Formats: sequence, C-alpha cells, structure tokens
Amino acid sequence: MAVITISGDPGAWSREVAARLAGRLGFSLVDKTRLVQLSGEMDLDEAKLRRVDESISKGGTEIDPETEACVRLLQDIIVQLAEEQDLVVMGRSAQGLFINRPGTLHVRFVAPRRFRIEQVKMYKKLPERQAAALIRSQETERSRYLRFLYNLNIADPSLYDLTLRMDRLSIGQVIKLIVTAVDELDIRQTPRDRIVENLLPQLHERRDNARFANSAESEFASFLNFYQIPFEYEPRTFTLETDPDGRVTEAFTPDFYLPQQDMFIELTTMKQSLVTRKNRKMRKLRRLYPNINIRIFYQRDFKNLLAKYGLLTGKLVSNDL
Repeated sequence: MAVITISGDPGAWSREVAARLAGRLGFSLVDKTRLVQLSGEMDLDEAKLRRVDESISKGGTEIDPETEACVRLLQDIIVQLAEEQDLVVMGRSAQGLFINRPGTLHVRFVAPRRFRIEQVKMYKKLPERQAAALIRSQETERSRYLRFLYNLNIADPSLYDLTLRMDRLSIGQVIKLIVTAVDELDIRQTPRDRIVENLLPQLHERRDNARFANSAESEFASFLNFYQIPFEYEPRTFTLETDPDGRVTEAFTPDFYLPQQDMFIELTTMKQSLVTRKNRKMRKLRRLYPNINIRIFYQRDFKNLLAKYGLLTGKLVSNDL
C-alpha cells in the first residue's frame, strides 16, 4: 500500500497533477469532492466543508464541537481509505497526518508568485488584483490549517520528499518524476498496517455502573418507553475484524435495537470526539453486513427529536408519532 500527499502553493497546478497522477498510477484520488461524497452521513456538503476550513483558518486556538467533529471525520475517512487502497491525497494537510510514515511520498509544488497569479487569472478568469488576493487568502488558509491540526510549518522543507517548481517543469515531466520516485522507493510494497498503525488513537467511551453508558442513552430509552416503542439495549455485537488466528480485534455494538422497525440505532450526541470512530465502524458494519438496517443519531438529530416531543426540559409532552 502507498500514500502520496500533494500540497502546493495556490496556482501551482497541484490539483491537476494530483488527478493525472492518480490516473497514471491507478491510485484513488482523495480530494474535496471525494471527501464530500464519503461524508454524506454527517450532511457535510461542499459549502459546509468550506465553512469548516474557514473556521480553522481564522487563526484562533479553539473551534466549536461541530467543526471539530467534521475535522476528525475527514481525518478518519482518509486513514480508513489508506487501510484499503493506494491513495493520492490532495491537500487536507495530509503531509502532517502521514508525517514520517513508511509507504508515503510527500510532494510539494512551488512557483514564483507572478507565475501563479498569471495561472489563476487564466484559470479562474479573474482580474489580476482579485487573483492575487485569492492566492494570499489560500496561502494563509493552508498554512493555518496545517499549524492548527499538527503544529507544523507548511514551509518546512523537511516535510516533503519532493519539491517541484512548476514554472520550470511541465505537468507531464512532474508526473514522470513522481512515478520514478514511487518506483525507486518501492513504497507500494509497504504493508498497510505500517502506514496507518496507531495513526489515530482509539477513543473509548467511559461507562459507569448504570445500565446506560450516558445520559443521552438514558433519555432516549425514556423516550422509547413513554411512547411504548419496544427496544433492546445493546443486544448484538458485530465482528468487524479478526486476526489470523480468528480472534476478534474490532467489534461494534449498536446502542439500541427496535424490533418492530427491525432497526439498530447508534447515538453519537454527548462526545463529539467520538464521532469519527463511530462513523468509521458504521461504514465497516454496512460493508460487512449489508442487510443490517442501522441509523446513527448525531447531536443535531437527537436535539431535534427531544424538542419535537418536549423532552429538552425533561418533561414528556404527549404528541402523535
């Protein structure tokens, strides 16, 4: 398995190279469009992703829980993809996510500002002043994004295995150079576990001595009881991965099962830091058990449900389902 990360100065043709390189090597391209497609379970469309990026790039030290959940989800999606296939990752500070990992190649594209302004003017059909302003804005955004997530300086040359000047090289020449580096370094022979092992530490939800793991589960059970909806709590554990000896190494136990609806429900409401792990397991479960009907409730869904039935204040209001 192999991962190639692509980053570059705005206007240095990094997106075009990434797309053509992925096609040349037969790798999967991970860019904004692909991530939006894979993030549908959190309603993460392109506009929302843009707001997430802008929130981080403002330079503050804190972000709201929903934005943090989205960022973690994006990282988790990229890591899961790297477990399953060879990747060309465009942007997303992937040089920080996969820093110093075996089986990776980090490539950066640079060019003089004048060259890049001319490219943006031509490609975006913008006046020179607007093209220059767009470049400055994107430079700031990318730099702050990498610093916020990984405390790294985007201009640090040690982050990159190849730095290529796009004003001196054609796209075809650049692709040849990268393919040669991939072949010479033999990164495609790297076992996948070495690329992603311990990349994102497992997070475990603490359970107290009560029947339910947290107050959200307790409130949801109260809701089901009040409206006389039969349910089972954590009735089944699904095996997601086993080791060569057949021992279970990863499993997933949904919170609730509604027998009348034949539906499993997983709540992700109280700890946004757990969102990405649960989403990852949900994707694995759906792939391995395609006939299982399961839905995940996010904080937004849960609050809307409680508000609709008068549970936000702890009072049950009788409404028709």
